[in-house]
Amino acid sequence: MFAVAVMVVLTGCRGSSEEPRYPVRYQAALDGAAAAPVPGGAAQRFADFFASVDQPNVSARFDALHGERLYFSDTLFVTEDRAALAQHFERLNDSGAHIEVDIDDAVISDVNLYLRWRMRVTFPDDPDTPRTQTIGMTQLRFDETGRIGFHQDFWDSNEGIYRHVPVLGWAIGFVEARMAAQP
Repeated sequence: MFAVAVMVVLTGCRGSSEEPRYPVRYQAALDGAAAAPVPGGAAQRFADFFASVDQPNVSARFDALHGERLYFSDTLFVTEDRAALAQHFERLNDSGAHIEVDIDDAVISDVNLYLRWRMRVTFPDDPDTPRTQTIGMTQLRFDETGRIGFHQDFWDSNEGIYRHVPVLGWAIGFVEARMAAQP
């Protein structure tokens, strides 16, 4: 019971008047997403983009990879606004964070490309923060121009980000320890 109370406090009490959350928003976006065939080399283009997201001129690479109409969710940032997503990647670039993504597996199923990956992020502005490591999967769909129109990440943001936030990381560790102690 205590763990449930802690989770409610950590996540906040959300009213029903807010914008729909995942999975409702995910399903709506998926239902309306482009459904063109997966272009050849798509997995490599995706990996190349993330391998260079911390390099200058990220905007040009963003434009080449992402379609005009899109849905993007990495669990931390969700948008259907192309300009907002471009700014998101620019902020990531400006932060000095170094991101490494290794694609371990790529599977095409109908019009979907599923990528299983490992990600490492280093934050140079905070030498006390260790390099984060996480695993995840991405579901992509492409528009008729071969660019990404739908991007949904499924990953452990707790391990990849939240655990490294000072007070939040402690609270997550506390809840995990309490849950592990339950019979």
